[in-house]
Amino acid sequence: MKLDNKTLTLLHRSPLFRAIAPSQFNELIDSSKPHFLDEGEFLFRQSDPLEEVYFCVEGSIKLFRLTPNGDEKIIDIIPPGNSFAEAVMFMGGQRYPVYAVALRPTFVVGINAAQYLDMLRSSSELCINMMGLMSRRMHWLLNEVDRLTLHNATFRLASYLLEMRDCNKDEHRVCLNAPKHVIASRLSIKPETFSRILKRLSDQKLISVHDQYIELLDEAGLETIVRTEI
Repeated sequence: MKLDNKTLTLLHRSPLFRAIAPSQFNELIDSSKPHFLDEGEFLFRQSDPLEEVYFCVEGSIKLFRLTPNGDEKIIDIIPPGNSFAEAVMFMGGQRYPVYAVALRPTFVVGINAAQYLDMLRSSSELCINMMGLMSRRMHWLLNEVDRLTLHNATFRLASYLLEMRDCNKDEHRVCLNAPKHVIASRLSIKPETFSRILKRLSDQKLISVHDQYIELLDEAGLETIVRTEI
């Protein structure tokens, strides 16, 4: 399947491809594989051989692991415009360490991992670009560990809403790229606690909760919650 111009533009703007020469980019695209997933369909499972890294074009992907007692621990939720699985490739991993499942109808592009690594070895500019991407990911993970272990549930939710606002074109509205119970799990908040916090923030006129989005009515108030906890 030939990728359309919109998808090609999104891919080219990604840190994965920004420093690649046009000829190399075309080679990767020619060998890429489109994956169209229904809601609940797995892209890969933990311990599957790592053959591709991915870029999410539409929909969203949930990355998770299973605890020894079978509980699901959400590692990340991948929205459109983001790549995933590349960190495992750079670390020399041979298998995916998590499960990846579509939270809604989703379109991702799979890039041949071995081919990409060959190009990486031949381009210092591409290596530097990827170091920047990995540094940003590491910074985000450190902040995430801090948020999940040192702060209360209200802080985590307020911080999440502000973070998602910064990633959204409409900075006064947070589009929900996953069901609320999935977001609650991602933030290590029990669903009932998550619902109570949403209601309390709504009663305080800080937010307005809708089916597909949360409107931020008082961003300064949410920022105060975060600053006070810090």
